Amino acid sequence: MLDEDNELLLSVTDAGPYVVVRAVGDLDLEGAPALTAELRSWLGPRPVVLDLSGVDFMDSSGLGVLVGAHKEAGNRGGALILAAPSPRVQKIFKVTRLHKVFSVHDTPEDAVEAALRSTGTVTNDRS
Repeated sequence: MLDEDNELLLSVTDAGPYVVVRAVGDLDLEGAPALTAELRSWLGPRPVVLDLSGVDFMDSSGLGVLVGAHKEAGNRGGALILAAPSPRVQKIFKVTRLHKVFSVHDTPEDAVEAALRSTGTVTNDRS
């Protein structure tokens, strides 16, 4: 649950071949440092899925975190894969043309599938 300031809350699931970081709240100047620290602790050879389904607002600070994490993930031999951005956040990606830079997927499940493909672990389970 969010407090009245819509503080950014983060949760992490270490799923072995990949990591899922879920963000809920505003990804803005106040929340950006927490996301930066969390992503940096996980960026490496494993892909990191960032679930944005709980983020309704993102400013340039948040965008800067994502750009920096994307670059750092690549430098460390991994990937940052974005999942389920809200229409408002999708619009930011399109206006800035960053939707052509990031791997963005409609659902967390699609992003996880992309993460598994990037590690060579392919699942055919569609049940």
